[in-house]
Amino acid sequence: MLAPRIKVWLLLAATSTAVGPVCVANKHGARTTDAELVANVDSIAERMAREEAFSGVVLLSWHGQPLLRRAFGLADRTTRQLNKVDTPFELASVGKMFTAVVVARLAQESQLSFDDTIGALLPEFPAGPARSQVTVRHLLTMSSGIPEVFRISAFWTALPRIKTLSDLWPLFASNPVEFVPGTRWAYSNSNFLVLGSIVERVARVPFAAAVERYVFRPAGMTHTSYNSCAFPERARPYPHGPAKDSGRAGERRSGLVNDTAVTCGSAAGAPMGGGVSTADDLERFAEALMNRQLLSRDMTQRVLTGRVPTGYGGRDGYGFETRVLNGIRIIGHVGGFTGVSNQVDFYPDRGYVLVVLSNSDGKGTQEIVNRVRVLISGAVAQR
Repeated sequence: MLAPRIKVWLLLAATSTAVGPVCVANKHGARTTDAELVANVDSIAERMAREEAFSGVVLLSWHGQPLLRRAFGLADRTTRQLNKVDTPFELASVGKMFTAVVVARLAQESQLSFDDTIGALLPEFPAGPARSQVTVRHLLTMSSGIPEVFRISAFWTALPRIKTLSDLWPLFASNPVEFVPGTRWAYSNSNFLVLGSIVERVARVPFAAAVERYVFRPAGMTHTSYNSCAFPERARPYPHGPAKDSGRAGERRSGLVNDTAVTCGSAAGAPMGGGVSTADDLERFAEALMNRQLLSRDMTQRVLTGRVPTGYGGRDGYGFETRVLNGIRIIGHVGGFTGVSNQVDFYPDRGYVLVVLSNSDGKGTQEIVNRVRVLISGAVAQR
């Protein structure tokens, strides 16, 4: 049963400020100041919240300086706890960026190659075409052809018993690949599950420890964890309508998403996404990546370069979604399942970072993200 719809009251959790003499072109070719950009984004976020299409946090920054930090709606509808700008949210597939950075760091240190096959790095991986044909590069760019583990019914029944990543291999490892690796793009969480196993084997530590070492600690992400229950104040996910199977994040079909595997984390979920973070921590991650604090200059460029044409209209880099809108690069990742809708976008050529985290899967997140993309790129909105 779906949770009751509750009137969402707005909370202005922090002031909106314009920083520096920055401006972007609007669709008429005129220059839009940061103050106008913030006012526009704030307005659509307010409207989405009033329409009960958005509940969460919007953070927009420029070169690490916050332009807009605002929270909307309720983190917990039962206790009437409000979302705050520092509320932790379930991440879903946003966390795939962390997996990608760790893999790239291991490649940078020559501990693996993007051209290594699964079998070369995981000799005990079950026999099948994926073992010998799929490379790390294919996994990172969603071009492996390995079937989506979330679409295998046995995954959901097996999940409570999963102790290690390799426990899930039998569900898909020996299956035929859906196309010749490297020839197409198809979103499959299985790719990142295998990458997690590779990380553990090469780094010789549990996956979460590797991410802590290579991502969270150097980026200063002190409010991010794969153990969601470490943050009891985290926002509870609520579906906006009937659950839809998008194939992008393995949605749960309950009214309030409160399954332990989702809210507390599991061995199965971490490389594919999961865990919790705050908007501030995700902004720190984007800044650290763009400022080459996580990877070398050359490796950062390799990871963030779009390579494989995708179904979302951009090109997948090594674990990052990339788009070019009106000549402006936009890089980041979506994250969503029932009751969760997130997007992290950063603009390497303009210095902006946008983080939108929502504990509702309504249309609000995408509407806000699309508006920011149009405003910063100066493109004409599609209708």
